[in-house]
Amino acid sequence: MPGRPPATRPPPLPSMPGPGRRAAAPPPSRTRSPPSKAKPLPMRFSLLALLVLLLFSTCQRKTAGPAANDDAAATGKLRLAQVLRSIDEHRASAEWMDARARVDVESESFSIGGTAYIRLHRDEAIWMSVKKFGIEGARALIRPDSFFLYNRLQGEYIAEPLSYIEEKYKIPARFDLLQEIFFGNAVFLTDDLEVSRAEGAIRLTGRSREFATDYRYDPATYQLSSMQLQELGQNRSVSVSNADYATVDGLPVTFPRNRRVTVDGATEGTARMDMEFTDLSFSGPLEMPFTFRSPAP
Repeated sequence: MPGRPPATRPPPLPSMPGPGRRAAAPPPSRTRSPPSKAKPLPMRFSLLALLVLLLFSTCQRKTAGPAANDDAAATGKLRLAQVLRSIDEHRASAEWMDARARVDVESESFSIGGTAYIRLHRDEAIWMSVKKFGIEGARALIRPDSFFLYNRLQGEYIAEPLSYIEEKYKIPARFDLLQEIFFGNAVFLTDDLEVSRAEGAIRLTGRSREFATDYRYDPATYQLSSMQLQELGQNRSVSVSNADYATVDGLPVTFPRNRRVTVDGATEGTARMDMEFTDLSFSGPLEMPFTFRSPAP
């Protein structure tokens, strides 16, 4: 992307604030750890899961709805304002989130699953630990300006600013949008979308020269059923679907326990991530440990 400064490696991983937390150890060497009896969880699983979620950050411009005459525009704008107000009233948000989810990632080159432990501190950090057969395979920490990935089984470590993802994968990475997706909310809702009804759902659509957006909401509950972003020039699309909404202690609105994120790109191929949340809590504070031992030489 023109004009963007090159990615640089940040200083050694800092520890998150909190009582009784140990200081972070220096980054491990890039040598692999001794062979494990458990099947190693590849770093690309963790990175792909992160990339699939971050791909919704590809749009940084407003996507306008189709043109209309003055009378229709005035009526449509009032209706859209009412719909957006109702959507905002049902938007999930909390200072803290602590979750366990079954995660399955499938692409054209590999398929793998595991259990993800997710902790979120709103506007501050997102922490994830992925286990397979009860053994931690990977750990991630995402902050508004940086991300850290550690493959425990293979001793692989990545510590980069979020601009690294932008440079390497041509994906503008935004922390605020990522946390909205974790909460099950829509992103890029603007005040110039077109409102209609489609297949019993409220539909919001927008289109520009570069992007097209499509959102579907339950008309009774204003729960987000699906959203899709198409990057027309790159022939790439990302879609998120939510299902199995349920009440959760500590959250005033319902939360979608099932999530599917699908990425379809002309050059990247197709990748899909399914998440089934089995445990949820919205109270804190929470520890986000990221200490580790360097593998033996």
